[in-house]
Amino acid sequence: MSMDPTRKLLKVFGVKVTDYEAKTDALLERAAGATGEARLAILEDALELTADLDHWLREISSHVLERQERVLRRLREP
Repeated sequence: MSMDPTRKLLKVFGVKVTDYEAKTDALLERAAGATGEARLAILEDALELTADLDHWLREISSHVLERQERVLRRLREP
């Protein structure tokens, strides 16, 4: 049985959030004693992870907003 688009998107988003949490926790631990180029590399990794999570947050937000708009538009119809 295939999942509907909402469940698929929520599953991907959930995995992305938990992955972000785990990876950024590891980055914070590494950053504790890091300086110079090592700290810059950690920051770059954090920026990449954050950009990816932001992408999926926009995807899920768009999906929900589109659904809301569709429902309200249909309910407005005579």
